[in-house]
Amino acid sequence: MRRQYRTYERYKRYLALGLLSAATVLGAQASIAAPSGSLTAGPMLWSGQSRSTWFEELMGQVVMHQKLAERRVIGGDFQPYLNHMAKVRNAYRAGDRRATYEGVNQFMTMLETRVGGVDAHSADALWDFCYRVTPDEYHARDRHVRAKGEAEVKKVEEFWRNLEERAAHSF
Repeated sequence: MRRQYRTYERYKRYLALGLLSAATVLGAQASIAAPSGSLTAGPMLWSGQSRSTWFEELMGQVVMHQKLAERRVIGGDFQPYLNHMAKVRNAYRAGDRRATYEGVNQFMTMLETRVGGVDAHSADALWDFCYRVTPDEYHARDRHVRAKGEAEVKKVEEFWRNLEERAAHSF
């Protein structure tokens, strides 16, 4: 009987280890996100696929800048940005592409005009980060021009126009 008990205990340990490994492999991970009802950051457990999206990365940067401003390491008030990004987050989660597009571009405009009296370096750093992590579909054309230059944007647009034209002629 004692031998069966030891085998059962060993089985339980292997099962627990297997479950823990499976949870890690399947992507159960902790990430920082602000809950829907508030603007404070806290740990949140995502299950299933890795949910570290561009938006969560961007929101994390805004929260970090707000914390630095609260500690007076950098100047300005990032609360208007957090409030705005909470609205954009809700639109993005609801699948409203148009509202997300407008919200991201308004966020970048807020950074360009330095809403809240934020210093230029912080605003430019957030703008650059937002441009890097946000999918192109959520940027207005003038954002691409500012980041890459008019000639490069025209070259890409010409490429896509030619590609679509060739595709239309192939049928």
